Amino acid sequence: MGALKDHLFLLHINKSLEQLRAEFRAKHSPKKENRFSIKGITYEIGPCKSEDGEFVFEISSKIPQDILPKKTTIEKYFREVVKIMTKCEKKPAEWKMENIIQSTAEVEYKERDYVKLEYRYTEDELYTMPDVEKRLKHHYTKKIPIPDVPGIATPGGKIVLILVEESIAKLARQNVMDLCSSNEQVKAVLVAKGEAVIAVKPAAPKPAKKAAKPTPKKPAKTAVKKAPAKPVKKAAKAAPKAAKPVKKPVAKKAAKAAPKKKTKTAAKRKK
Repeated sequence: MGALKDHLFLLHINKSLEQLRAEFRAKHSPKKENRFSIKGITYEIGPCKSEDGEFVFEISSKIPQDILPKKTTIEKYFREVVKIMTKCEKKPAEWKMENIIQSTAEVEYKERDYVKLEYRYTEDELYTMPDVEKRLKHHYTKKIPIPDVPGIATPGGKIVLILVEESIAKLARQNVMDLCSSNEQVKAVLVAKGEAVIAVKPAAPKPAKKAAKPTPKKPAKTAVKKAPAKPVKKAAKAAPKAAKPVKKPVAKKAAKAAPKKKTKTAAKRKK
């Protein structure tokens, strides 16, 4: 009976975790293989397994080494995240920094480091008998049909598996949000210590060249409109020197002087 119960629990727990992955992928940025990105960091929720009477699964987040300054090691980043996670209400059972090498289509290899946390939940953390009785009473008094669960005939058995699904979704969601908050806090601490990541602290701009002293600008013509200067008339050309009074042509010029009459004596001579 124990093996069958574990099988049914794992079936419904993994169903709930798959729905939770879809929820995060829809709300944030989806990545390959059911991963998702929140504020630039990739997260992953692993499958659940049964181990020593507990239900175990892992969540992980990529260490943003691409944007860390040279003086901040990935080991330091990992330690700071774990320090915060161990103060949460639900502490991870184990933690480790895992190195993963991924190959791409171009046969190149990419090395990534992850903060990986393991969580363990007992059956009592997923539901209690008072919770089952309370839910049954709610359905009976409100006359609400109990949802059908394949393979389960009794109302109590159906409610147990429904509570398991609801509980694991709530708990795993909180685990992811705790890890997300821890990553953001660590980045904030690095900024406060002057170890700001590149994405937060851009490179300082180059000092600007000293500006030349501004030359006083001439008052704009439009500022005070000056009355348009009247066009200066060119100085009149000096009047030509008064022409010498033209002497009226003597009568002899106007008309040739009439030939003098020859005297008779002169005429006689010619003859």
